[in-house]
Amino acid sequence: MQSKRQPKVHTYSKKRRRKVRPGRAILSIGFTFLVAGVIGVVGYSVAKPILQYSGAEHSQTQPEETLSSAAAETAAPEESASAAVTETTAAPVQTQAEDGYVLPVSALESKQALQAAAASAREKMPDGKLLVIPLKVSGGEIWYQTSASLAKSCGAAKGSMTLSEIVDTVTQQGWTPAAQLSLLWDNLLPDADAAAGYRVTDGSRWLDNTKENGGKAWASPFSTVTVQYLTEITGEVSRAGFSQIWCKDAVFPDFRESDLNYIGESVQNPERSAALVQLVNQLAQTAGNVPLWVEVDAADVAEGTAEVFQPDTLHVSGVVLDLAENAAQAKTLLPQIKTKAGDLPLCLTADAGADLQELKAASQDGAGVFLSAT
Repeated sequence: MQSKRQPKVHTYSKKRRRKVRPGRAILSIGFTFLVAGVIGVVGYSVAKPILQYSGAEHSQTQPEETLSSAAAETAAPEESASAAVTETTAAPVQTQAEDGYVLPVSALESKQALQAAAASAREKMPDGKLLVIPLKVSGGEIWYQTSASLAKSCGAAKGSMTLSEIVDTVTQQGWTPAAQLSLLWDNLLPDADAAAGYRVTDGSRWLDNTKENGGKAWASPFSTVTVQYLTEITGEVSRAGFSQIWCKDAVFPDFRESDLNYIGESVQNPERSAALVQLVNQLAQTAGNVPLWVEVDAADVAEGTAEVFQPDTLHVSGVVLDLAENAAQAKTLLPQIKTKAGDLPLCLTADAGADLQELKAASQDGAGVFLSAT
């Protein structure tokens, strides 16, 4: 008879189970936390460089980029300021005149007359570079188309050519144009506005002689009308392309003793020359980057009677010494003048008949020499 084998079933009694002691359980749990802590520390140490290398590195450079941008924004105004300074100083002011020729006022009667005068000047000064053109002449006439309303109302506006036409005409003949302006020997401006001239103590106009003898008014440096008028004209000329501006007749009239008493303290003041210097300095400021020279009589400078010649307070590019009647005395006059002039550059002008080589020898230091047809 076949017997069926039954599978063995193992049963465990309570007696066979290992008894867990409380102290050992605590040690087991503690050991588990210790292992987990060690794994955490090791894992962080390994992961940190990886994180820094991958994503965290970018987040660290972001503030530096922001700081760099802020620094660039801060530096931008400094760069702009630097650019502004460069623009201001880009065109250095020329302070030394070159050899040349001074035209007569008749040269401005027409374009043809100017062309002929420029050609004639070239024959007399083959190596000359600067052509000086009298735009406002002694007496007050203006020989170009000015926009100054007072010039038109007093009859001073005489010229038919514009400033640009004058500049172009002489430039085409190889000359560099310079402008000559007479300042205070102006007998016309006070006719348009009496406030531009001198007044006597009773309020009436001062004339340099009686009306019966052809007496004329003169423009006064103490008058705001005069200063504004000359500033306007200087501004027109400085914007027209002239390389230099020569200002002549920065003078007082030849007052008689009675005239000084009639006019009063303004012309009696020993410091009245300050008004001449202030006028010329203001015109030099108006001219901007166009060098402005003041023209004076060389003999008056040597004698100390040229009132505008105040080197310590005169802020111009240089001084033109007119040797018209004293060209032969240049060797005697120049050493005295140079001592007084200090650092102010000088140039010489004399009548067209003067000996050019003699003038050049007298100038010694290479100062510009000009012949004048006037």
